[in-house]
Amino acid sequence: MSFVRNVRGFAAVQVSIPYRRTVVHDYHHRRGCGNDEPRRVGNPFSGSSLNETREKGYFMTLEKEKLVRQLSLVAFLMSMNRPITARDVRESVEGYSHMGDDAFARRFYADRTDLLGLGLPLNSTRDDDTGEELYTLSARQYMLPNLDLSDREVTALNSCLSLLDGQFAYAEPLRLALQNLTLGRENPMTDPALASTEVKLTGSDYSPEIAARIAKLETAITKRRTITFNYFTMGRGADEDRVVDPYTLVWNGGQWYLVGWSHERQDVRQFRLSRIQGEIKFTSRKERDFEVPADFDATEYRTRPTWQFGEPVGEADLWVDPSAAWWVERSFERAGEVVERHEDGSVTFRTPYAAGSWLVGWILGMNGLVRPMGPSEIVEGVQTALEEIERQHDGAPAKLAGELPPLDMPDAAPRRRKPVAPVGAEQFALLQALMSDLLASCNPRGEGEVEAAGLMERYGLDAKALGEAVDLLTLVNFGAGAYAMYAELDGDVVKVDAWPDGEVFRRPARLSPLEAKALLLALDLVGPLVAATAKSDLDSVRAKLTEGFGGYGSPTVPATSPTGSEQHVLEELTTAMNKQRVLRIEYYTQGRGELSERNVEPMRLQRLKSHWYIVAWCRKADALRSFRLDRIKSLDVQKDTFEMRDVDLTGYEADTPRSLEDSPRVADVWFAPSAAGYIVEKGGDVKRLVDGSAVSHVATSGDTWLLEEILKYRGQAVVTTPANLRETVATRAGELRSLLSRVPVA
Repeated sequence: MSFVRNVRGFAAVQVSIPYRRTVVHDYHHRRGCGNDEPRRVGNPFSGSSLNETREKGYFMTLEKEKLVRQLSLVAFLMSMNRPITARDVRESVEGYSHMGDDAFARRFYADRTDLLGLGLPLNSTRDDDTGEELYTLSARQYMLPNLDLSDREVTALNSCLSLLDGQFAYAEPLRLALQNLTLGRENPMTDPALASTEVKLTGSDYSPEIAARIAKLETAITKRRTITFNYFTMGRGADEDRVVDPYTLVWNGGQWYLVGWSHERQDVRQFRLSRIQGEIKFTSRKERDFEVPADFDATEYRTRPTWQFGEPVGEADLWVDPSAAWWVERSFERAGEVVERHEDGSVTFRTPYAAGSWLVGWILGMNGLVRPMGPSEIVEGVQTALEEIERQHDGAPAKLAGELPPLDMPDAAPRRRKPVAPVGAEQFALLQALMSDLLASCNPRGEGEVEAAGLMERYGLDAKALGEAVDLLTLVNFGAGAYAMYAELDGDVVKVDAWPDGEVFRRPARLSPLEAKALLLALDLVGPLVAATAKSDLDSVRAKLTEGFGGYGSPTVPATSPTGSEQHVLEELTTAMNKQRVLRIEYYTQGRGELSERNVEPMRLQRLKSHWYIVAWCRKADALRSFRLDRIKSLDVQKDTFEMRDVDLTGYEADTPRSLEDSPRVADVWFAPSAAGYIVEKGGDVKRLVDGSAVSHVATSGDTWLLEEILKYRGQAVVTTPANLRETVATRAGELRSLLSRVPVA
């Protein structure tokens, strides 16, 4: 047994402790409190350094050693009131002293790089006299600032996790971020106003393969490592090897995409994760291969319409019908601008475009409500596509090629109710949060107990992982024998004894870039709902969270982007649902290009892919209907209340909610080889043909929706049956060809 005196003047006792045995340990004496009673400490490493632990033959992975070393480095930096040198670090910080010069230089550089990547503001300056590098870390910069989140905001943010858990790729870092934000507050409950709310991120390809890719790519993004992979390019229908500097991952339209610098194209490109083939590999063993350009903005990749993917090649002026003008302006406010308003209520909308064919497809899908004014390539592209659609639907359908045998797919495993989140919480950040949580439980004498079950639930850990994390935290020290705390998992509780030096860790650390990304991505998906239920402005909530990860936030974190009046609509809607009040809505039906007023009884709020929907009993139709929220021009909560109807909501959780159309019907649609890959990728009842084309068996709730879908494909989609629907498509294409050739003069 040996005594070590720490820098604060408290005596510590170091004891050789057999591995995984509980012993009685007189571990410290607090000045002035007379607390020298023996405590039972179950941690096998208590009072031992990493070197002693290693010398005793106890197994500790290099990753765990690194975590303790980095946490101890942070503790040492914050405990000093002066800049320190690398020499100070080597002499005083746990885990460096046994290293040779070269090994220390490599490890210290790697640790600093990792800490900077985790968002810790580790500052360095050069001493003018000695030329040595001096390092500082301010406790004020390290700590999470007081964000002044209201109880409603905390509850609403916590509801994010309950709504997204099991289908959100960043659920674990989101859980950790929320734990940091709510430390010291009463454990928030899920907002009861959201009991009839559900989020279904359908179409997100949430499979084990996608999960593994997201995890590998997030590592590459964090560490700035160049990667290579094989990618199926849909446009060329071929596999190609790609070398990419990964900047960020974005979730858009129900799919995950990687955005990064393509070495082959010498430009920023985005890659759909479901089209990555095989293994993703690092191209080198460097600590860091590239830096993200300072002017890179991830936000634009979450808000761009399809015709703006890539560098702009021109601008198009579009005349928009009065009935759709407000909707286009609201839905595409970030994609263009209204350059002229006409007396009849129509507008001229100007939008840059990178891919003219996608813009042509969108214009056609608007079914006459949008007309191209220029440039000529867009005007002519619309006319050419309509001529082709009319020709292909005139008379009997062409003979189709033979059918290919179905793909030999393995039997599908039963889908887990709650898949494991692919992006795990960073272990360093988890240990930071857990340390703050344990220290916050201590009384003025520095003693505390925390229920193990609560910790396991909050951090997503099992008993073994919790025990290992507690063991590691007991090794974290400030140098010279000054430890942050001693703790042990003792049955159903974790017992804690805090050293005064550990006080600096009692408050949570600022959010790491990964935690910040998880929060902001969650706000992208359910942010307007959070603001609505919290009765707060979403910009205000986001500003507070941005302060939480400080000015060193990653440029790869995209901004929240709710549509124009989405927050107001959701606030009124959740109020009506909670109080069972009738809603009067002004609803835009795109298929008919008209607004209609309806009184509805809201029953369920849904987020399906990229849109919010309300399932309600429509008093006008006297039946259940589904309404897309961005097409509600206005709504007003009425004084009338209603009793919840006993109706079957089955079927309203499908990818495409039921519309205000007539009874469903079925059609067969042929897709040209250039479009077949997209249809096969979507899945469903699709048959591949030997010439590369495909036939899809489509169930639709009305001709209008399918007609608009056929028009979007610009002649690459052809209805083969029924015959009367073919006639409808041909007739409408002819009408549009005449209609879109002339632009009204307002």
